[in-house]
Amino acid sequence: MKRAGFVWGLAGIAWCACAAVGADDCAPLHVPTDLLTAPIEGIAGRSLDATATYRVGTISVVRQDVFNTDDSAEDSVAYRLANRWHIVTREGVLRELLLFRSGDPVTMDMIAETERVLRSKSYLYDARIVANRVCPAHDAAGPVFVVDLVVVTRDVWSLSPELSVTRTGGEERLRAGVSEINLGGTGSRLDFTAFENLDRQGVSASYADPNLGRSRVGVRLRYDDTDDGELVEAGIGQPFYALSARRSWNAYVLRSNTRQGLYRGGDRIASFRRDYRLAQISTGRSRGRQDGWVNRVIAGMTLEDWRHAPALTTESPLALRNRRFVYPWVSFHRIEDEYAQVRNVDRVQTTEDVYLGRRYDFMLGYAPDGEGHFIAAAEFRDGRLRGDDGILRYGARASGYWNRATRRPENAVARVWARYRYRQTPRWALILDGEATVTEGLTDDQQVLIGGSSGLRGYPNRYQAGTRAYRFTAEQRFYTDLYPLRLLRIAFAGFVDVGRAWGWHDDTEILANVGVGLRFESTRTNRNLVYHLDVAFPIVDGPGVSGVEVTLTSKRSL
Repeated sequence: MKRAGFVWGLAGIAWCACAAVGADDCAPLHVPTDLLTAPIEGIAGRSLDATATYRVGTISVVRQDVFNTDDSAEDSVAYRLANRWHIVTREGVLRELLLFRSGDPVTMDMIAETERVLRSKSYLYDARIVANRVCPAHDAAGPVFVVDLVVVTRDVWSLSPELSVTRTGGEERLRAGVSEINLGGTGSRLDFTAFENLDRQGVSASYADPNLGRSRVGVRLRYDDTDDGELVEAGIGQPFYALSARRSWNAYVLRSNTRQGLYRGGDRIASFRRDYRLAQISTGRSRGRQDGWVNRVIAGMTLEDWRHAPALTTESPLALRNRRFVYPWVSFHRIEDEYAQVRNVDRVQTTEDVYLGRRYDFMLGYAPDGEGHFIAAAEFRDGRLRGDDGILRYGARASGYWNRATRRPENAVARVWARYRYRQTPRWALILDGEATVTEGLTDDQQVLIGGSSGLRGYPNRYQAGTRAYRFTAEQRFYTDLYPLRLLRIAFAGFVDVGRAWGWHDDTEILANVGVGLRFESTRTNRNLVYHLDVAFPIVDGPGVSGVEVTLTSKRSL
């Protein structure tokens, strides 16, 4: 089994096959108040049969606050004030995320998936579902076991003033604003930010509610006002929120009017205006999980429109074409239900749900106007456990357009990637991470870029450009027990980055750097952020390359 050696079991429970349920199992194992101060990682419950189907009895929801002030290590005025000013996620919001209700049939797989749904929310640090009581009963279909469940969650601090400096490739990006990722405990998000990045500066306001009115329908809105244009985005829909979900639908519009650039050696060599418009509607159907697999079919209609203003360039003029496609499309998705519950893979000392199944995605559309274009995309990914200490994840994706008139591809891009993590000890791990990109028929407004912001931490951003590229990183990590102020988990890293982009100018050199870094993950704020502080030293010199680069970034993983 792929999960061997990695799956902890739900809520620390050693799930086993049980031939019968005794009277002691009918007595409640916990009362909810006992769980309010228990460390969520160690909460245990009754054992269940991994192959059996139960009927859900009562469902209790225990909501832990940001800090456990009953613990002497967190009993301080500051932490008590933080809990007082924080609005804990509403019980009704959490209940709407559950994939079952009282009276429904439930299996171990469904409970595990519900835990993953809860942990995917950035406003929850962790979640457990434990069997509080298991009792025999009878209904019209005959004997059945009724299980009472307790859902335990722990919040993070959701309101955050934001003042950040991100530095990659010798360039700085500034952000200042305020973010609320759990508005009034409803699970919705509101952001207002002033920013200055590599391309532009301006202000941004956005709102997202993934469960509008406690439904499965989500809505998202965003508006950016920048010094070179604006961006407007709006979407509403009901996604496939779980493997068992049977239907989805979506409506989405986007308009972006900005100034774009082309780069070489980290310098902008051309500038042009792009007015990009996208509108899409879709609906999907599925039969849910069957024999460990899920099949989905989605059909939709898309409008894509690129309009370019003449380019101003220091070299030869660019032949920028306006492009417009209106096309129906259909996609097929086949997903294997295979996860491992681990730690210290993409996070620091945090429960992770790592997908290790196979997944196949394919999309095909046709735009008849003009020269006629087929639009296609395909993707494959897989994950494997290598012994007790290795995790290998890999995949490939290809997308692009086929011009029927010229019988040639346009903006066809293929990418392969692989990531291997080997746990040498509970504290030490080696990470190998690589990717390669090839293209065909790129239009003049498209580039493949590598540099500081794309993994070569010792070089300027967008240092090399071309039609092909590769990057490889080897990183040795040490996960510490350091937990300053009970706010941050810390890991150390040493790394080597190697890469190159070519295809326009084949005189580019292979780039390489070495470096050391720190990783910080907050256990009390947005779950989706890990902060990276790296110091990189280039091995291969070149124009514009300094002797050392200091990089500070926030990412979704280590």
